[in-house]
Amino acid sequence: MVTQYPNISETNYFTNRALQNDSGEKTGKILMWRLKTGEKFHYILKCPYCGETTERDEQFEKRPYRPWCGKCGKKVMVEKIKSKKEK
Repeated sequence: MVTQYPNISETNYFTNRALQNDSGEKTGKILMWRLKTGEKFHYILKCPYCGETTERDEQFEKRPYRPWCGKCGKKVMVEKIKSKKEK
């Protein structure tokens, strides 16, 4: 799949963050977005458990979003980032 990255103004959700494995090491990464005109999210996941890269479109009903690895099948949780007010 050849990824065409969106213009940020065309999205209503966008995140690019590191992901931790069970040992707390940041060995994974996710780039995830949803276009304003779409219902599905697009994500590119480097699994923090097995290192495999998975790219797909998926619809999530509610937060926290849980994309999964196409190789090992583990789900990763993409939690809402807390604002300074929420801390």
